[in-house]
Order: sequence, then structure tokens, then C-alpha cells
Amino acid sequence: MTDASSVSLGGETVKATAAKFTMAAVGFLGTVVFARILGPTAFGGFYLLFALVKIADRAVVGWGVAVKKRYSEAGSPKAELLGGQLAFSVGWILLATVAVAVAAPWLIAYTALPEAPILFVVLIAAVSLYEPIDSVVQARGRIGASMWTDTLRSLLTFPLQLGLVLLGLGAAGMAYGLAAATVLSLPVLWYFISTAPAIPSRDTLENLWSYARYSSVNAFLGTAYDRFDVLLLGWLLAPAAAGNYEVAFKLTVPATFVMMAASSGLMARVSHRHSKGEGLSEDVSNTLAFTSIVAIPMFFGALALSDRLVITFYGPEYADAASLLIGLALYQLVRTQSGTLSQIVDGIDRPDVNTRISALTLGFNILLGIALTLSYGAIGVVVATVAAESLRYVATAYVVKQYVPRAELFPRTLAEQFAASLLMFVVVVPTADAIAVERWYHLLAIVALGGAVYALTLAAISRKLRVTIEGVVRSSRLEL
Repeated sequence: MTDASSVSLGGETVKATAAKFTMAAVGFLGTVVFARILGPTAFGGFYLLFALVKIADRAVVGWGVAVKKRYSEAGSPKAELLGGQLAFSVGWILLATVAVAVAAPWLIAYTALPEAPILFVVLIAAVSLYEPIDSVVQARGRIGASMWTDTLRSLLTFPLQLGLVLLGLGAAGMAYGLAAATVLSLPVLWYFISTAPAIPSRDTLENLWSYARYSSVNAFLGTAYDRFDVLLLGWLLAPAAAGNYEVAFKLTVPATFVMMAASSGLMARVSHRHSKGEGLSEDVSNTLAFTSIVAIPMFFGALALSDRLVITFYGPEYADAASLLIGLALYQLVRTQSGTLSQIVDGIDRPDVNTRISALTLGFNILLGIALTLSYGAIGVVVATVAAESLRYVATAYVVKQYVPRAELFPRTLAEQFAASLLMFVVVVPTADAIAVERWYHLLAIVALGGAVYALTLAAISRKLRVTIEGVVRSSRLEL
């Protein structure tokens, strides 16, 4: 059986990133279509509901992170760990169903969706079965398989959602389509797990609990933090404000794809090496060097084209989202670094440290976010989130430096990416001013020009990038 340290982290990251961008293309098309069909209120209502689902499933995800950590360790009882995960998922789904029955009136009023309680149960059941099994696939180092299965789920989700929405189900069609695609993708995930579940022993459960008591809290705090902006806008302003925020957020999501792919593999790799007492600094430094390779140019692109991006793709009805785009792009840039550092802290078996950092940043975000939103509207919550994410970065960087002192937290490659992005900005701004952007393909041509300038410049000035690409290509050929 392969383990996380025997799989090429660079190769798996490339495969996973390619999958992420494929998902992004499908997801972006979906948001454009559904935002236009449903309008800001119904579109925002679905994402308010989904934000609540993602908070409610954090216990399952946190338990799944504990399973991933123990599964990736040398000599772990893998069959028992898998059995413990399945039992926990089923129990949580039953508990969530009872809770929804009690909270149904509030759920309907908050989301403005009459079917909200049923949709909540359907979604929580689907994601609570899918996400933990996905973590086990990642624990084996198969990040590419994990991400491409998620891509399959996206490819199934869009046509299912579109068909149901066109049949007149509205926002409910989006929920049913996502749940159906998730369930249909589960057998593919099982294919990549070469272990049959077994009843866990008491020692296995105690070992899981020693980690899960922190990772579950971390998962809840992390998602509450990630989705706090949408929840706060729905509470203080209106579902339409949440819809505008979601439009801007969707445009910035690709910034995190490399980070999400690399850090998922890095956590399992660090865990395996740490359990054997091996060095970590090289893996840490190399990963941090490239996790922001997309986020940096996207931030400069948002500075240059924010109004054009939002209005061209989503329409003038979402014009207010343009003011949020730059701040969210900056948030994603900081997150690509802080998110990677958080995975390293988990990998060295210190989830308790991440719990304290998450609680600190969430509390800071809540207090500052409420104050700024009441004073300045939706842009206030974005400013608060950027500040909170910066605080998380500083805290996690300090912790990683204590445990991996030889790791380089700001590699030269990052400076090269900023330099290439600045040149891209200098080229794109006058080009966009000179061209009348009247159709989506006009905008895509400008974006493609900027991407080409960035990629060619970075390839020319970054020796480390060229060496890394050669290594990934070589390892991919060996796998073939």
C-alpha cells in the first residue's frame, strides 16, 4: 500500500490543481447561470442555507481530519479508523435531522426558502458521507484522485442543478442537484480506498478522540470564520447583500486552488514524516514557495479589472459586488499562506495550537466585522476578514518557525511572483482602458494577455520554478 511520503507531492499537486481549475470552470458557469436566473435574493438564500450546512457538518469533517491524521501515520489500524469514521457520520446525520426539526421556522425565515428544513437535511446527509471518505483518500497521498473525483461531482452537479431549476424548483433545485451529484460520486471515492471498514477498538477510538477533540473544534471555527461574512450580511443587511458577496467571492476562489491541493498532500506528508522523526523543512519551504502562485496575479488582476469582471459576467444587477472583489482577492492571497501553515501545524500533531489561533481570529473577525459592517456596509466585513486573516498568518508563521526553525517562510520565489504580477498590472491597465469591453470574450482576451505576461515573466526570472516544473514532468513520466 502506498503512503503519503512515497507519493510525489509536486506531481499530485499539479494533478489536483488541474482538477480544481476544471471544477472552477464548471462552477463559475453555474454561478453565472443561476445568479441570472434566480436573482440576488433566491441565489443568496441558497448560499445562506449552504453556509449553515457547512457549519453543521464541521463535527464530521473534524473527526475526518483526525482519521486522516491517524491513517497517514506509520502502522496505524486503517480498517478500524475507517469504521470509526462511518459510524460517526451516520450518528451525526441523525442528530442533525432532529435539530432541524426543532429549528425549522427560524431556518425558513433566515434563508427566505420555504423548503429550507428539507433541503438542509438532504445536504447535510450527502456532505457528511462524502467529505470524510475524501479525507481518507487524501491520507493515502492520492490528492489527484481526490480532486478529480470532486471534479466529477462538479460535472454532475451543474446539469442536475440546471435541469431542476428549469423545471421550476428554484433555489431548491440547486440543493437537490448538489446532493444527488455528491451521492453519485461516492462509489468513485471508495474505489481509491483499498481497506474494508472494521469495528474500531477502544484504543483506536481513544487515539482518534485525542486528536478529534481539537480538530472538530478547529473545523467548526474555521468554517464559521470562512462563512462569517455571508452569515453576517444575511443577518445585518439582506439575502441580496449575501448574493453580491458570493458573486465577488466566486471570482476569487481559483486563487486558493494550488494551496488547497498542495496543503492537503502536505499535511499527510508532514504527519507521516513527523511520526518517523524525519526532517520537514524542505517540504515546508517548497510548498510555501508556490501556494500563492495564482493568488498573487489574481490580486493584481482584481485591482485592474474589478468593475469589468463583475458586470461583464454577472450583469449590472450585481454591480455592488465590484467593490468587494479587491478586498476578497487580498484575503485569498493571505489565506494561501496562512492555510498552508495551518496544515503544517496539524501535521506535527498540534491541533490544539490551531484551536487557539482559530478562536482568536474568529473572535477578532466577529467584533471588527460587526462594527465595520454597521458603519460601512458590506465592504466593512471584507476589511475585517482581511485583518483577521493577516492575524492568523502571523500567529501560524510564528508557531511553524518554532517547530521547523530551518523552514524558509518567505522564499525568493514569492518575491519573483510579485514582480511578475506587477509587470502584468502595468500591461493590463492601459490595455483595458484602450479597449471597449462590450462582450465577455473581450474581457477574456485581456485576462489571457495578463496571464501570458505573468507566466512568461515568471518562467524567465524564476530558476526554482523551471527546476520544479522539470521535476514534476519527470515524476509524471515515471508514473506513466
